[in-house]
Amino acid sequence: MEGENRLYTVLAIAGGLACLAAALFFQSAPAAALAAAFFFLSITVWKYGYVLVPMLIKNAKIVEVGANFEIPPSQDLVVGKRGGKFLATAFLSARLYESASEKNERQRILSGEMFEKAISSAGFSFKVCCLVNRLDLRNELEEIRAKRSMAESRREKLASHGRHDSELARLDREIAMWGRELETLSSGEKPLEVLFYFSTTASGVTKDEAMGRARSQSDELAVVLGSALSCEVARLSGEEMKKCFWWDFFSPADSDELHDEMF
Repeated sequence: MEGENRLYTVLAIAGGLACLAAALFFQSAPAAALAAAFFFLSITVWKYGYVLVPMLIKNAKIVEVGANFEIPPSQDLVVGKRGGKFLATAFLSARLYESASEKNERQRILSGEMFEKAISSAGFSFKVCCLVNRLDLRNELEEIRAKRSMAESRREKLASHGRHDSELARLDREIAMWGRELETLSSGEKPLEVLFYFSTTASGVTKDEAMGRARSQSDELAVVLGSALSCEVARLSGEEMKKCFWWDFFSPADSDELHDEMF
């Protein structure tokens, strides 16, 4: 599961090299054209495989099968079977624009109370996961400045069209977040980066029943947690979902691996 893009890229490069060798040995123009196609495919898969591969699997209705689980063509659930019942798990991401350290005491207490209410109102169990990593400051400041600039450009474009919707408010929070991060990093502190994601599992007598319940639970969880934490919560699919599933067994070994997987 992990590194599928790399595998497909390597296979495409290998096919290109084989065709190139055949073209040179047999002086074959079709083999040379096929080699060029393979090399172009390798670049495409490397850059856009995280989008193209899930689309291909979904449209071709391919079911990925593992040791004790399978991933349906929709690429948004992990399905298994235990004790005569089918189980389906959905994963969700949460994007927080403000950390607890940036809030005052009253705000922290209020956030905790709202999260407790979210847990009690969910009506089903869910798992909260976080990956914590010491932030590498080598190129972080420039990256944050670039991200803030991109967010500001998107905001100006929306504002110029007279839009005043939730997306504009979200961009305001994002710009403020990048500004706070720049201020914190410039002050000499050694901050941490935290990646949050959630999962919820549903059961059913049939596979379709379990999958339907898991999707309903994830939609409800996205609304409840998004409101309680004042952040974006969305169900994951494709490679992003598979990474979270894999992280339940083996988390990234270091910051470079984490950034590579997030790319």
